[in-house]
Amino acid sequence: MWLTQLLERNRQCFPGRTALVDERREVTWAEFHDRTIELARGLAELGIERGDRVAVLSKDRIEVLESYFALARLGALFVPLNHSLAEPEVADIVERVGAVAVLGESELLDRHPELPGSVRIRLAFDKPSFEALGTLADERELPAVADTDPIAVLHTSATTGRAKGVTVDSGSFRAIALGWLVMARPTDDIVMVNCCPLYHGSMVVSLTYLAAGATVVLMPGFTPQRALAAVERNRATHMWMVPQMLRFMLQAKASHRTDLSSLREILYGAAPMPLDVYADAVRRLGCGFRQVYGMTEVGGPFVTLGPDEHPAPGDVTARIPCGRVVPGMSARAVDEDGRELPRGGIGEIVVRGPGLMQGYWNDPEATREITADGWVRTGDLGFMDEEGRISLVDRTKDVIIRAGQNVYPSEIERALMTHPTVRDTAVVGMPDEDYGEVPLAYVVLEPDADAGGGTSAAELLAHVAELLAPYKRPRRVEFIEQVPRNPAGKIIKKLLRV
Repeated sequence: MWLTQLLERNRQCFPGRTALVDERREVTWAEFHDRTIELARGLAELGIERGDRVAVLSKDRIEVLESYFALARLGALFVPLNHSLAEPEVADIVERVGAVAVLGESELLDRHPELPGSVRIRLAFDKPSFEALGTLADERELPAVADTDPIAVLHTSATTGRAKGVTVDSGSFRAIALGWLVMARPTDDIVMVNCCPLYHGSMVVSLTYLAAGATVVLMPGFTPQRALAAVERNRATHMWMVPQMLRFMLQAKASHRTDLSSLREILYGAAPMPLDVYADAVRRLGCGFRQVYGMTEVGGPFVTLGPDEHPAPGDVTARIPCGRVVPGMSARAVDEDGRELPRGGIGEIVVRGPGLMQGYWNDPEATREITADGWVRTGDLGFMDEEGRISLVDRTKDVIIRAGQNVYPSEIERALMTHPTVRDTAVVGMPDEDYGEVPLAYVVLEPDADAGGGTSAAELLAHVAELLAPYKRPRRVEFIEQVPRNPAGKIIKKLLRV
């Protein structure tokens, strides 16, 4: 099984080198390997068996990945939970997957005293009972787990509805990691600060760098100050984040007095990179940038754009493409009938290859809806250029149909973001008697650009009128304090639709 082989290989090659770091401690590859075996045997002694589902409710810390690899050794399924979910939401996921155990941090577990009856084991990472798991069992034989055995149920970010459980196997992670190793060519001297939570598909980015023998630095949650300190303290070479995190980090006062000279590459994904943020980051950080386009249902990051393919930072009209598909996976843009479109034709991006999920957990109908002839539908509208690079236009569900014409909210959002006083924006469709739907723009202004005495809606509408055709222009601009986003940085547009 690939995850087991990953640990064994790195223990052999780099036994004394640091594998994982968090704000409490760090572990070497030899320690990571040995602790995984201890945990697997201890969890088996408690009665966790092959095929059991084990929920994990924790902020990012070393024990999360130790548990993940230990459960994989048993053939049990790792089910990470978003720790910000409300009690009914956590209970719903635990009940749907039939989890027999919940592991996590005491503070978070205490918020959920009542869980479905399937749960018979509760273990806190920060209690002696978890540390003692390694002493519970003797040298028991661990089961042989195949790459085709399911090892995780990762829940989607749910920007449009209830999160779905994506069932994946070790073979999926192996396929994506091998393709990524070919494209990004990570080296074993990399120290990567992971700013993204481990409870959804972005976790696979960390796994791909662990596969190369790199060191991954974990944080219990993103703050600009925490990320900056992690880079300086660990002499980090890489960071993995969403664009909004990069914006906040650059805006932090501490960024001007923090030593960031060790950085070689910023990996970003989950949302488009604002060109003003990109230009500022290139100027101040002087490192390369790598875009990551992925989807939990296809195994994680299946497309990347390397530093040498990014546009010049001063080119404010440039569109930054997502990049090329990794070796082993295939992608194309198709029309409504599933026919491949010519280069430049806008259609839905579909993907196939060994990285695909096994399906949604206990939801064959939803699985059928997203798959067609072996291809997974991403729900993203985009096109492929002559060099094989994929560019995204919008989400299929977000497209506004104005009198039969497609209007892409992301295009309006990019236009609004070119105004110097606009800090963030989101565009949705609103009903209209004459046109069916028209764009409505929500805007967050920079702190010194007060909507009352400064920038007005009329000024923003006039600005957009110079950049977009009449049918694309928003009917109305409304000022808000914050654009609702999930932890992956994606806009939760269902909270904005009227």
